[in-house]
Amino acid sequence: AVDLKVIRCHPFEDVTYEKEERKIRFLQKSDVAKLMALRINDREAEQARQMFLFSCFTGLAIADMERLKFSHIQTAADGRRYIRKERQKTKVESVVPLHPIAEEILSRCLEDQTVKGKGDALVFPRGCGRSVMNSKLSTVGLACGVRQRLSFHMARHTFGTLSLSAGIPIESIAKMMGHASISSTQIYAQVTDKKISEDMDKLIRKQQATSV
Repeated sequence: AVDLKVIRCHPFEDVTYEKEERKIRFLQKSDVAKLMALRINDREAEQARQMFLFSCFTGLAIADMERLKFSHIQTAADGRRYIRKERQKTKVESVVPLHPIAEEILSRCLEDQTVKGKGDALVFPRGCGRSVMNSKLSTVGLACGVRQRLSFHMARHTFGTLSLSAGIPIESIAKMMGHASISSTQIYAQVTDKKISEDMDKLIRKQQATSV
């Protein structure tokens, strides 16, 4: 309308927009512990539980776990094992040192492998679609009493948040999570800063309640 000279100026030229704060959902350590303690007889639900936990300790997205092969597991010169894999979404390589719990899950998956030691075999072979796995994951959450509805993306957010809370540098987290830009990783810094502030507020209120 401005170009056609229907109006003299753009009506929203000086309007500023506030960027909506991005909220992420993640689990606390106590809820992760509940999932680790749970054992379930349903084969698909158990696999959903293992994949969720694997993501909590590696940061891998569901699309990357679906394509994860044993050949993506490599060993460094110091004997430390890690995952080296290009992310499906960003095409950025992620390099993730393996946490002992992730190692334990890998060992179980290797035991279930039909042809032992086959490097191109999938770590998490499935006979059902992702929608079924999401449904099974919800069943797992209910079974162990987690109040939030579980999703595989929540597991990835849990990895990012807990890693930063543990003092791992944000640059290292970005590399492990395969972020194309460190700005994607900054969301976890905002979450942990907010948590620190909330914890301090709780401490102050507690001290005020007990003071004379």
